[in-house]
Amino acid sequence: MIKRKKTLFCLLAGIMILTGCSSASSTISEQTDEKSEQLLFENIDVGIKIYETSDWTLEQEVYTENLNATFQYETLKAIVSIVPSEKTMEQIKQELQLNDGLITVLNETDTYYSIQTNQKESIRSDLFIEHDHGKTLILTFMSPSEDFESYYEEMEQFKENIKLYN
Repeated sequence: MIKRKKTLFCLLAGIMILTGCSSASSTISEQTDEKSEQLLFENIDVGIKIYETSDWTLEQEVYTENLNATFQYETLKAIVSIVPSEKTMEQIKQELQLNDGLITVLNETDTYYSIQTNQKESIRSDLFIEHDHGKTLILTFMSPSEDFESYYEEMEQFKENIKLYN
């Protein structure tokens, strides 16, 4: 009976040690991965990090009540906006006055809005909306219409490299 309790105790202690070691190694691995990624942009006040994406540069950051940061990749622009409440796509469209006939709507969902201007040099804009940590991230990509499709991979990579936190 005592031998059985000692064996059970040793077995439980061994499992606890193995579990502790494996979680410690995964924590170290996660920290190492995060350190290896270089930041392109961070704003601690609004809780956003954007990790480096090939050849993107920060053009401008404006932070008063809301954050607006503009990034550039060749003829593609990305505008990252953070507003402190959950806004719907309808509210955003009304604020941006996107219903005035100067644009053509290409696609629309609750979290995505694609438009193109009705001008000689047409500009395409795609807006993505995400709610996280009590704030709304509005990501807008803009480019001349004829170049827009060729930037698909760059836009996807940029979106993946945005991290919101508290």
